[in-house]
Amino acid sequence: MRLRNMKGLLQGAIASLILWGSFVHTSNALIVQVDPATLSGTELIDFEDLGLTDFETRNYDGIFESGNALFGERFVGQTLTTSGDFDILSGSPTGPLAIATGVQNQNVSAIDGGAGDVGNTALAGNGPLEYPAYNAIGEGAIAVLYDFDQGEFGFDLIGADSGTAFVQFWARDGSLIDEIVLNLGTAIISSFGFRTDDLSDIVAGVSIYNNDPAGIGIDNLISNVPGVPGPPTTVPEPGTLMLLALGLLALGFARRRVRSIR
Repeated sequence: MRLRNMKGLLQGAIASLILWGSFVHTSNALIVQVDPATLSGTELIDFEDLGLTDFETRNYDGIFESGNALFGERFVGQTLTTSGDFDILSGSPTGPLAIATGVQNQNVSAIDGGAGDVGNTALAGNGPLEYPAYNAIGEGAIAVLYDFDQGEFGFDLIGADSGTAFVQFWARDGSLIDEIVLNLGTAIISSFGFRTDDLSDIVAGVSIYNNDPAGIGIDNLISNVPGVPGPPTTVPEPGTLMLLALGLLALGFARRRVRSIR
């Protein structure tokens, strides 16, 4: 990539950091979207504890822990189908809430943006085309299961290209609290914040899936109730947020080029 092009992308990315997206949610919602800057929670999951090396991409076929939460593709009881390159979740989990994994190479992967400093690792779901295909990374579903129920949830979404993301909030017994649909723009990085409407701690898990043409990654998950520390349950051999965003953007450009040739 030429320097002037990279400079332009960086300028656009910095400008996009102030954006946090538009949304549509169900009536009588128990979850409300808020400016992420207003969240009071300080519990951070940034995936740096996974220990990726610069520019490493690592596939996880099993359930793993990062920052006091468990991660996988979906929750036990949810139905996963596909539409084109994308995962779609339907149905309700069975209680108590538990993580289920996808088939091999269709679970989740972690991506490091290089530079070796804070904020350079994010998580992406692997879609039906299977890791490491660039039309798979970012097209899959992700499930997050917290040690304890939360009242706030926030995250950075990376690499959007005018698609849609679906964020489902689940209680510990597997019942749906709310679903919020995020209408994404083209910001390289967007930040989102949510809290329960009565400030109660009732969110045990969150599932996210999308239909964005470039695929999405997530990073810097924020919540308000501390969990129980523990090492990742699945740790393969070891392998800045802005560099990661540019890397995911490059994947999006590659996808668009391939699709335009077909």
